[in-house]
Amino acid sequence: MNRFRVCSSLVIIAVAFLFTGVASAQAQIVAFSQLRDAAPGKFFDAATSEAFAANGNRLNIGFNTGSDPTTFVSNAFRATTLSFGNRTASDTISFVVTAPADFYVASLTYTQQGTSSTGRTSVQSGSTQWTVAGIPAAIGGDYNNPNLTGTIDLNALQQGSVPVSITVSLFAGPTGDMEITSANVVAEIKPLPAGPVVPRDGGAGGGILQNPDPGNPPPAANDNDRGDNRGRGRDEDEDRRGNSGGGRGQGGRESGRGSGR
Repeated sequence: MNRFRVCSSLVIIAVAFLFTGVASAQAQIVAFSQLRDAAPGKFFDAATSEAFAANGNRLNIGFNTGSDPTTFVSNAFRATTLSFGNRTASDTISFVVTAPADFYVASLTYTQQGTSSTGRTSVQSGSTQWTVAGIPAAIGGDYNNPNLTGTIDLNALQQGSVPVSITVSLFAGPTGDMEITSANVVAEIKPLPAGPVVPRDGGAGGGILQNPDPGNPPPAANDNDRGDNRGRGRDEDEDRRGNSGGGRGQGGRESGRGSGR
């Protein structure tokens, strides 16, 4: 009986530690802040954009609905030739993704979904691009199908806070129609490595080192080196010439004195 109680206690403790680890892992979520959009009242809606309840690392981007009470033009993110619709629709939403302490933002994935006209003579197009941590990239350009996904790898930067700006533009021709109905951004985070983190800036390869070894700065460029050496050589030659001239002058005076005596 006692052995059974001991085993039961060990099982309970193990389960408790397991759930503690799961809860700790789930607690590592990012913060989405400074949400703004360029066209308040229509298309993207920063005010209703929020983290997904089931996944705190996913930002569900909000969209405006209804129509303008003055013009009766639709506020939906839709380009259409229908009455009270927008022939073109373009908006930008921006925000900042911040990882918890001792973590960095490793990657971001943007996904958008929508509908478009499939008529044979339909003319519509769209483009989606974003700038992440100062790195611009096209997610989709000149597309007829608004359903797309794009991922940017930020591992090389190891930044705890990343600014994001997303721009979507839609156009409808004489008979076209295209609408964005949902969009989200999912952040992946990773723990910072041990030791000091080398700061980097954005680049095509995912980041460029900035001052990789502060105690051993890189050598100066060759042109500068040649210029510095030329300058120092002239100074040294002039000094040597001055000393030589002084020596000759003194020698002459001494010789004169000797002959006079």
